[in-house]
Amino acid sequence: MLAGLFQPVSENWEHIRTIVLERYVKNTLVLLGAVGLVTASVGTFLSWSLTQYDFKWNQVKMSLLLLPLAIPPYIGGYVYGGIFNYSGTLERIFRSLGWAPIHIDMLSMSGAIFVFSIFLMPYVILVTRGFFYRLPASYFESARLLGHSRFQTFFRVILPMSRGVIAGGTVLVLLEVLNDYGLVRYFGVPVFSTAIYSAWFGLGDVQSAIRLAMILMGIVFVVLFTEQKLTQSIPTVPAKADARIRRRNKPSKWLWWSFHSVYFLYLGAGVLIPVAQLLAWSKMASKQVIMRGLPSLIGNTLKLGLIVTVGVILCGLIIGNYQRLKNNFWGRFYSKLVVLGYSIPAPIIAVAVLLFFVQVDQSLQGTYQWLGLKNAFLTGSLFLLIFALTLRYMAIGYNSLSAGFNRIGRRYYDAARTLGASGWRSFWHVDFPMLKPAIFSAILLTFVDVLKELPLTLILRPFNFDTLATRVFTYAGDEMIHEASVYALLIIGVSGLALITMQAIQKRRKSYD
Repeated sequence: MLAGLFQPVSENWEHIRTIVLERYVKNTLVLLGAVGLVTASVGTFLSWSLTQYDFKWNQVKMSLLLLPLAIPPYIGGYVYGGIFNYSGTLERIFRSLGWAPIHIDMLSMSGAIFVFSIFLMPYVILVTRGFFYRLPASYFESARLLGHSRFQTFFRVILPMSRGVIAGGTVLVLLEVLNDYGLVRYFGVPVFSTAIYSAWFGLGDVQSAIRLAMILMGIVFVVLFTEQKLTQSIPTVPAKADARIRRRNKPSKWLWWSFHSVYFLYLGAGVLIPVAQLLAWSKMASKQVIMRGLPSLIGNTLKLGLIVTVGVILCGLIIGNYQRLKNNFWGRFYSKLVVLGYSIPAPIIAVAVLLFFVQVDQSLQGTYQWLGLKNAFLTGSLFLLIFALTLRYMAIGYNSLSAGFNRIGRRYYDAARTLGASGWRSFWHVDFPMLKPAIFSAILLTFVDVLKELPLTLILRPFNFDTLATRVFTYAGDEMIHEASVYALLIIGVSGLALITMQAIQKRRKSYD
């Protein structure tokens, strides 16, 4: 891609640079700023309230807060677009009550901010809740001794300490926003992901797509650099601090009402309304849709998810074990390298992978002719998509496996080696059984992310290869929202089941610890 920057500039690029580039930059920055602000503030409020105050069923409420993560933003966008359009559910409800209908333009920048914030907020909650749980009681006692109220303690002591954690969760949200294509495309919000897709496939202009991808990469570096600066010089919370001995405070009446108002509004907007609307639509369209190759779509989705998941787990185990045993420069380098893919938006990965494999295909022309294969053997195959997805989601699986390796350390491995077992035998019979929870978590997380993935699959899939996500996108683009709802519910059902399983695994692991 860097080499592509030095290629001659096309007429398309001159048009993009002078006419629409400013709008891409402005829309992208507005989207990032607004979504980041909403998710950071509301997510922190919900996470802080549930970890520090004693409401009924705190654990259950915390688990329910993560359920919106099972709904990809593009599906949430299709739902709210259908609810608020001129013949949508809201207007029909108003007419049935004899009220004048109100019109809200959901297919706009404001609508995109709303949908992204609702369905990506669990990232902030997931990251911050662990930090808030581990806060030692001494911080609060010291603040009270100095005369601070609970309100002052949060804003003067806790919030400055936790800004790095909040920034970390917010950065995950922003990277997902930059990665999205389905929602911004459906809402008609021109940003870099739609621009890259239009330049590549609409105009057939690879050089303009490369330039747009490099500008987007620059925005990613700015986001990551800002997060790095915010996390510097922050005192760390002791890893072994036991926050469980500190009892949760009883909430004031004002806080009780504020929390439950925000909580139930969020759950309603993030889970109940989308699922209820999809169920209603799927009931209308189930007869037409189920007979249209649904088994083939499920087979393609499962095949893609399983192959990518196996690749991620195998690579993660090899690199994680190497890092644990060697702990040298190369181990640290590989461990940093494999998580880099998640910070790169899908359109950039798609452009880079496609350019790379075009070069590989060109260099292997003689081999292809000798074997009787078609000229674009790799670029026209499923291998291209599998490679890109593995690159993109390696961080998801590796982080879980790395946490498992850190948990068990190497003392059991060394003991087995001392007793005469080979390296492979020590790993297989000693380390592997203890790694099973981490491996299972990595499998679930990777598989569900591949199941929901849209931009890479849309750009790099072979001809006539569809998954559940691409079929949802196609139906929604053709204004066949009712038909899309059946496939959307399948994605949400599997993702929700995986999230519930993950919660159960974590709860079991904590009780074991």
